Amino acid sequence: MAKKVVQGEKMKLLNISEKGLENSKSFRKEVNFEVDKNAFSGPFKCHNVNTKLVSKKLSVDGNVFSYEVWKCSKCGKEYLDTKQSKRLEDVWTAEKLLKDDIIAMERSINFDGKMFFIRFPKELTKKWKKGQHADIKFVDSNRFIVEVKC
Repeated sequence: MAKKVVQGEKMKLLNISEKGLENSKSFRKEVNFEVDKNAFSGPFKCHNVNTKLVSKKLSVDGNVFSYEVWKCSKCGKEYLDTKQSKRLEDVWTAEKLLKDDIIAMERSINFDGKMFFIRFPKELTKKWKKGQHADIKFVDSNRFIVEVKC
């Protein structure tokens, strides 16, 4: 069992004999480490072999989207680095849009004499802050994707 953490105090391990680790010194040392800025960039190691970049395709309603994965030549396991996972996430977003499988809400379009605007309900904007920016991506004349930059 672990003692509860009190503000500012380090957690201490107590009564770990049920796991047979009461004499283990590894639980009594503080460990510091850094994650390399390229830790999530390929190629990755799997079975002591570098993975290879392989193109993949995903078809959604006749639209073909491509993305890449790092694939192990021994076991076939696939890995995504940061760039590729963002691309795959974009593909999944496009898939949801094409299948109309998203949460939607109808809002009034307002006009202030110079431009059109839409108001967002406060429940959707809790993490937004004044001065933030948003990217508006054009899909077609009636559809846009708004991405708020946090």
